Amino acid sequence: MKTNRFYNMAIAAGISLALTAQSVLAVEATAISAVNVRTGPGTSYAKVDTLHAGEQVDIAQCEGSWCFVQRNGPDGWVSGKYLAASGSGASGSGTGGSAAGDAAAAAILGVIIGGMIANSNKKKLPYGPDTCKSGFVWRDAIPGDHVCVVPARRSAAANENAIAGSRVDPTGPYGPNTCKPGFVWREAYSGDVVCVTPARRTEVKQENIDGPSHRVNP
Repeated sequence: MKTNRFYNMAIAAGISLALTAQSVLAVEATAISAVNVRTGPGTSYAKVDTLHAGEQVDIAQCEGSWCFVQRNGPDGWVSGKYLAASGSGASGSGTGGSAAGDAAAAAILGVIIGGMIANSNKKKLPYGPDTCKSGFVWRDAIPGDHVCVVPARRSAAANENAIAGSRVDPTGPYGPNTCKPGFVWREAYSGDVVCVTPARRTEVKQENIDGPSHRVNP
């Protein structure tokens, strides 16, 4: 049955994805609009052909947001955002299939295609989900502080740590953690009692808020 064929492929592809970030089993998909077929995974690669809207292909693997497709014509790389799981909206064939069943199977395939792309993206991140976007670095206020900031802010945190002793008054109400007048705790993380100016503490608070948006995969 058509529906069973979709489900069997979805299950097989799901098992394959558990073994590797790139599927070793072709997954049926359809071009949702006209899109160029290229020699490599990116717009910088040469165009070899064009997929037409509605054209069916087999996805062999994905790299980044691009997928390698096999078809009746030159094989090549296509942007994954122009591909959708085959079978959505299909009607029953009279052999026991149903539009609802086909749509459900197509949804499973859609998840698999998305997973192929997402897993491929994750594979390339050198520091996993904590990888910063270009132009940002870890703040490193303490070891393991992976808030993404501009390099100048990391330098500021390092300098604050280096001169922390000059900004405390050990005779104050908080002992060695008492800041001199004009300084407050930085509070980059729970328990951070490095003394900084109030303006700098405000900056640090904003860094914590903005940090996730400065990661490759926020």
